[in-house]
Amino acid sequence: MKVLVAGASGYLGQYVVRALQARGHQVRALARNRERLRLVVPALDEVVVADATDPSQLVGCCEGIDVVFSSIGLVGRRSGKTCWDVDYNANRNLLYEARRAGVGKFIYTSVVRSPGLEKVQLVRAKRAFEVELESSGLDFTILYPNGFFSDMTDFLAMARRGRVYLFGNGGFRINPIDGSDVAGAAADALTADIRHLELGGPQLLTHERIAQEAFHAAGNPERITHIPAWALKAVLSLLRRTTPVRTYGPIEFPLTVLTQDVIAPACGHRELADYFRYAVGADTASR
Repeated sequence: MKVLVAGASGYLGQYVVRALQARGHQVRALARNRERLRLVVPALDEVVVADATDPSQLVGCCEGIDVVFSSIGLVGRRSGKTCWDVDYNANRNLLYEARRAGVGKFIYTSVVRSPGLEKVQLVRAKRAFEVELESSGLDFTILYPNGFFSDMTDFLAMARRGRVYLFGNGGFRINPIDGSDVAGAAADALTADIRHLELGGPQLLTHERIAQEAFHAAGNPERITHIPAWALKAVLSLLRRTTPVRTYGPIEFPLTVLTQDVIAPACGHRELADYFRYAVGADTASR
């Protein structure tokens, strides 16, 4: 098959590119920055450089494509854009172009389904696009991964500095998943008859346990400071009332995740401790 991977330069997108190439598919990458594709260039057949928030830049990007995979999403602060600009509108622009070009299937990477997250702006934007996709008439699969291993590197960064700060008593739980496990599911979805797929890692870990694994990988003694969860919730509430979504939006989701359980059906086989050890080793080797 010929697959367009939108968001190919991101954490998950790079795994998906490699998974598709390993299975013999042709891969066309869509990214805003060609330089950020340098690590996956050997696995690519074509490259399209475009900003999906501008529909005029997408014209023709889906020609000859069988399946579109999108992991387009707002990461950090992006030139003043909001999750509604990126997670909703950019994906909608790509969906319209896919329909115009006669694409057979659209695979979208959303976010874990958890009741406590559904009012967060990022999640609301993603859910709004899901509605667009479900009513588009295209065959589709929506992936709902839990937090990625890469999202846990904040714990590792704090552990390497010598102290980890946790909200609450450290007992909130999450089962994060490795990007390669999600990429495998995405590659399977090309031909699988499945509309919705929830993806969590094989280990259900408390934040305290994640911190301990981070200290172990960093080779530092455990020093953990607990901050009342209500304090973070109060700060978020204040930000929502006093700042626009472009200000509080990028931090609302990750901070909300830190004050509740976020659990998805277990799948995959890679463990977080191995990822932490790899991250420390890779950083040491690059110095």
